[in-house]
Amino acid sequence: MPAACPGAHNNAWRRAEAELKTIGTPHDLKPTWGQPVHCNRCTDRARAQLAELPELVAAIWLEATHGSRGPKVGTIGRSAHRPPWPGEASRMLTDLIVGGLTELEDDIRDQRRLNHRPSRAGEGGTATGAVRFLTTHLDWALTEHPLAAESHERLSGNPASLIDQWHRAAMRFTARDARLEHRRVPCPRCELLTLFRAEGDDYIACRNVACELLLTPTELEDHVRFLAQQHAVKAVA
Repeated sequence: MPAACPGAHNNAWRRAEAELKTIGTPHDLKPTWGQPVHCNRCTDRARAQLAELPELVAAIWLEATHGSRGPKVGTIGRSAHRPPWPGEASRMLTDLIVGGLTELEDDIRDQRRLNHRPSRAGEGGTATGAVRFLTTHLDWALTEHPLAAESHERLSGNPASLIDQWHRAAMRFTARDARLEHRRVPCPRCELLTLFRAEGDDYIACRNVACELLLTPTELEDHVRFLAQQHAVKAVA
């Protein structure tokens, strides 16, 4: 039997399946199946995001050299009671992404019993070398890695999810992420105007960290239709 792709676009189906098993709520959602683990779209997205990371890291580094941004209050590893030093947010994000790339490379080298990662000149060379290695071994990482089938939930160790997390963080930091906002429609769970859809995503997400609901486009349409019906009933009354 084929397995459902672990990508975030199947989260609504996974939630529905969990409710079916726990409380017996039926649903008619259909998953996107893996080919064989990730679907082709997720594989292509991971490959494209990985290829863009060296340039994004360079753009983040430029922010650090100019010192134009500081971290937000509450940034992990920084006390909220001291002022940020110039370029601190850029430095921290660069360390996160480059460190993550090399950790994933080392992990795959260990898993596949390959030679240890060679030393590379500079941070740019380290990131580029790691991306080159990961690109070569991406098919294995998305099918054979021990966490390849883990769903792309927050803090997932799935290689595709890690690449997506780094890429999204870099895109947001450099203000390159295009977002299709849904400000006029309240979230059906928390009722706040916090729904958004990032470019290329198959789902609509709630930005409220206490909610983080994910909706398929069909679910959003049903929700909008329900709200419209409620408004019509109130108008008649």
